[in-house]
Amino acid sequence: MKILYIIDSLGLGGAQTVVKGIFEKQQENKDIFLYALRKRKINININHKNVFVSKSKNKYSLFTLIELKRLIEKEKIDVLHCHLFKAQFFGWLLNFFFSNIKLIQHEHGQIFQGDFYYNKFINISQKKTDLFIAVSKAIRNKLIECAKVDSNKIKVLYNFVDLDKFSNKLSKEKIFEKRKKLGIKKDEFVVGFAGRLIERKGWREFIKTAKILNEKKNDFKFLVAGDGPQKKELLNLVKRNNFKDKMRFLGYQKNILEFYSLLDCFVISSYWEGLPMAQLEIMSFGIPLIISDGPGMNEITVNGKECIYTKVKNVNSIKTAVVYLLGHPNFRNKLIKNSLNKVKEYSLIEYIKKINSVY
Repeated sequence: MKILYIIDSLGLGGAQTVVKGIFEKQQENKDIFLYALRKRKINININHKNVFVSKSKNKYSLFTLIELKRLIEKEKIDVLHCHLFKAQFFGWLLNFFFSNIKLIQHEHGQIFQGDFYYNKFINISQKKTDLFIAVSKAIRNKLIECAKVDSNKIKVLYNFVDLDKFSNKLSKEKIFEKRKKLGIKKDEFVVGFAGRLIERKGWREFIKTAKILNEKKNDFKFLVAGDGPQKKELLNLVKRNNFKDKMRFLGYQKNILEFYSLLDCFVISSYWEGLPMAQLEIMSFGIPLIISDGPGMNEITVNGKECIYTKVKNVNSIKTAVVYLLGHPNFRNKLIKNSLNKVKEYSLIEYIKKINSVY
C-alpha cells in the first residue's frame, strides 16, 4: 500500500513534527511519500528520499495540483493523508480525479477556531473522506459538534514523542556552561516557555507571571524560545517591564533539546491545543510540567500526578504553580518519575504501529 502525505508547508508546527517523526523513523520505507504545498521562511528538514516541496509561491496553485496529480499517477498512490486546511482542500479536489483512492483528513486543532467556512468545508468534505483522525477527544467532539461529522468516521489518535531523541539531556557540565553564558546563577530556578508566538499560545500570561515573580525578587530566571507574528509585541512587553537579567528571549531554537536541558520546569499556557507535542516531549525529557487545563491538554495527564494544571488565561494560577514547584523538590521528582512512566504509552514506535493498522 502506498501512502501520500500532503501538508501545507514544512514550517514550524505540531503537524510538521508529526510527519517528520513518521518519515524519519521509516527511512527505508519506499511506499510513503510527502508533498508540501509551499515553502515558508523557516522550514524543517526531513531525512527521507520521498519528500517533495512545491516550487510555487502561490497559496493555491494549479501547477501544484497538476504536480500532485502526476505524482499520484506515477507512484500509484492508494491513500491520501492530508494535514492542515490547504492540504485537506487539495486532497478533497484530488479525490474527484481519483475516486478509488482512500482519503484521510488529519485534524490537528483548527476546528477549535470557530471558523464558519472551515467548519462548512469539513462538513461538505466528509462525503468524500473515508476517515478523520483527531489528535484528541476534544477535537473529536468539536468535529461532531461544529462540522456535523459522522462519529463513525472519526478515530482518535494521540500524538507521539520519539523517546530515543527526547531522553538525551546534555551533561551536567554542558548545562552549567550554557546556563553561565546566559547569566543564570547556580541557585536560580529556570522556568521555560517555547512555542509559536501567537495569541492562543498564552505567551502574554507567561510574561505577566514572570513580571509578578520578578517584582517579588524570587530566585527565578525565565527563558522564552519561539518565533511568530507577535514577536515584536513580546519584545516590547519585556522591555516595558524592565526584566533586566531575569528574562531572556532566545528566539527560534533549532536544537530544542539544548533549550529543554536548561530548564527546571516548563510552562504550557495555551488556551487550547490539539494535543501539544511539547507536552509529550517535556514528559519524556524529565522536566516538571505546568500546563493549562484547556481542551486537548487535559486528556493524557492527571493533575498532581504527572503535571500541575492551571486555569486557562489565569496568571495567578501559573504563578502559584511555579512557586510551589520551587519550594517542593520532592514533588518535582514525583512528577518526573510519573511522567517518564506515563509517556511510554505515546512512543513514536507505538504510533507507527497504530497508523499502519489504520491503513
